[in-house]
Amino acid sequence: MEIDIDIDVRDDMPGQAPAARTTGTTLLEVTDLAVEFRTDDGTVRAVEGLSYRVEAGRTLALVGESGCGKSVSSLAVMGLLPATAHVTRGEVRYRGTDLLTLPRTKHRAYCGQHVAMVFQDALAALNPVHTVGYQLTESLRARAGLSRREARRRAVELLDLVKVPNARQRVNEYPHQFSGGMRQRVMIASALAMDPDVLIADEPTTALDVTVQAQVLHLLAEIQAERNMGLVLITHDLGVVAGVADDVTVMYAGRAVEQSPVRDLYAAPAHPYTRALLRSVPRLGVDDDAGRGRLPVVPGRPPSPGRVPSGCPFHPRCDVARASSGGAGVEGGDGVRDVCRTDRPPLLEVAPGRSSACHFAAELLGGDRA
Repeated sequence: MEIDIDIDVRDDMPGQAPAARTTGTTLLEVTDLAVEFRTDDGTVRAVEGLSYRVEAGRTLALVGESGCGKSVSSLAVMGLLPATAHVTRGEVRYRGTDLLTLPRTKHRAYCGQHVAMVFQDALAALNPVHTVGYQLTESLRARAGLSRREARRRAVELLDLVKVPNARQRVNEYPHQFSGGMRQRVMIASALAMDPDVLIADEPTTALDVTVQAQVLHLLAEIQAERNMGLVLITHDLGVVAGVADDVTVMYAGRAVEQSPVRDLYAAPAHPYTRALLRSVPRLGVDDDAGRGRLPVVPGRPPSPGRVPSGCPFHPRCDVARASSGGAGVEGGDGVRDVCRTDRPPLLEVAPGRSSACHFAAELLGGDRA
């Protein structure tokens, strides 16, 4: 089932080298990852059975509403979970080494060397009482063993790399003296200091205007192509995903509900949640909600991680789960299909290279019900 979405899904991003996008070398592989928080009110399962793979030169987008587990899963990969959070099962393999089996300090050091992360709030992530140069040179001196002079020279090179003007002068300035876009560039420079193979970017364009967003995304694409990195882009912005991603994992209530190459996902989503997200994307020049000036929205709210509904977690908000009044397989008077209410659908392959956690994925793709 195709839907009328006219988002421009591009084959490449300005500055992205096509050859770098097809290497196929697996750098990072997350398998059946589960993370829970132990609170006074009980156990909250923030991530449940998440799996994905990051390849050299390719971009994987983790997409979903706030609270679906995107950032928590990445903090688990980095070994940066708070004390109340625990990984209860799963593997996080970097080039075959399971990082979760390493001692915590070694895990974090390993990630600092090979897997880096750009955090969502650059102003909060940078220390306000130290210059950006000090913060860039600190890791270079501690981990790479560079002298003070060598580390400073490298810090200037990193600021030049991310296109901060007058890098030699601005290396002596403090975070508050930088604009939001420039602070984000400093965060990217910090993440690239140890020349990692994998970069995780957590909402790198949040609170930036559209022009600066484009500049930051263009910068990430250029650096990725130059270094052949694997990139994990965490976002809720499907317009961004269309322009930069190769593969997409859509998350809902801590689980992956759809995984697909980006072009296939936009052409024919295989999960009702993905379809609803795509319909809610603003489109210029297209009448919205019968011309009444309102965008379509995903009805309802995401469930609390501690109160995930039985059956399919999305069924209370799902139009596909609601059959016609009095139809077969309907329980009670709210029109929700029995199978959606009671049976949690596993993430299964529904087409070559595509997976969906929906009982009616075949219907959405235009085939017969499996």
